[in-house]
Amino acid sequence: MIEALVFPDTRDALFDLVNGARHLGETVRAVYHLPAGDYGALDGPFPLALIYGAPGGKTGFVDRVDRRTIEVYAPGQQAVSTLESISSSICGEDIETPSGYIDKIEVDGVPEDVPYQSDTLNKAVATFMVTTRPI
Repeated sequence: MIEALVFPDTRDALFDLVNGARHLGETVRAVYHLPAGDYGALDGPFPLALIYGAPGGKTGFVDRVDRRTIEVYAPGQQAVSTLESISSSICGEDIETPSGYIDKIEVDGVPEDVPYQSDTLNKAVATFMVTTRPI
């Protein structure tokens, strides 16, 4: 019987790197699902980073590349500025996290402001390629 290869959970690894980190003087809270308050409005504190998978990863002979997206919600220009700071801090090689070892994190889609229905919050999105090897 052939045993399946098990790779580190890259979503959890990004969560480890982002949650509780300080960027631009604010502590970022990472989540897997957006928290909603009364009437379905997004619940703070902000900045808030939503981490999820994106289509288009690939498995190689000895490694795997997952595409992961991070969305940041914050007032005004703070959303894209915070995501730029997060991007700068997490990208690199040979990254150890409580959720596993990451060979490399690189930007696939640079942080951009995107439309969001709110009078008080902006949304910024970036996509990352996260390379790992089997555990």
